[in-house]
Amino acid sequence: MTFKDDVYKICKEVAGEFDGWEFASGGFKNKYLKHSDLFIQPGFGFKNGSTPLGPSVWVKNKKVSMLCTNIIGKWDIPTSSIIFQLIYKDLQYMPEPLRRGCRILQDKKFYLGVDSEKYDEKTTKVLEERAVDLTEARPVLFAMMKDGIATLERCYDLSSEESLLRSLPPKYELSHGYDDRMEMQNGVMVCIARILVGDFDFVEYYRSDDFKTGKPKRIAELDKLIAALPELKRRYAETGSAI
Repeated sequence: MTFKDDVYKICKEVAGEFDGWEFASGGFKNKYLKHSDLFIQPGFGFKNGSTPLGPSVWVKNKKVSMLCTNIIGKWDIPTSSIIFQLIYKDLQYMPEPLRRGCRILQDKKFYLGVDSEKYDEKTTKVLEERAVDLTEARPVLFAMMKDGIATLERCYDLSSEESLLRSLPPKYELSHGYDDRMEMQNGVMVCIARILVGDFDFVEYYRSDDFKTGKPKRIAELDKLIAALPELKRRYAETGSAI
């Protein structure tokens, strides 16, 4: 077995300890909700007996994905996501030194020893604290799952599909980095969610200069949504659904 196989084997065992969760295609997935799939993505990237562990949670609402494909085109991104590093102060289960990211190593002692002469004592200590040997990975991945599930339950209203869509963007206090909840493609996905609950005015408001964002808006995609609004409004008025 390769290092990747070994890590994936541990992940499958960890997934089995959480009701409704499975591990496939490099991530953890829960299909319990009929309207949305939930994901905990470890952020793996395998190379030379090492992989980063930079987790995030994803929510993929089926109607949002469908409407996005119908109007904008195939855009295989989650409806909403949260990177652990952005909310590391709210994490409870992962060891504190690992909450802002870490690496899983096939052989920690060997890996750190190869380049040990490059590092001073302080750097070596940081690397040791934020590196996990393969033999230590299971409890860390288990803790990641617990933090991921807690984050999904805390930051999203999963009580119903309408509650989920109305609650976007997710609610959390930023611990680090840039707040991108309404930036670029994230803003577009919130607009699609608002359309599905009948809040058509929000799309035009978000597209306008009155709604300020730090990065340029995805104008081409927003204009496609706005062009489709008359038909979507008609459909919603007649059937109660924009789909």
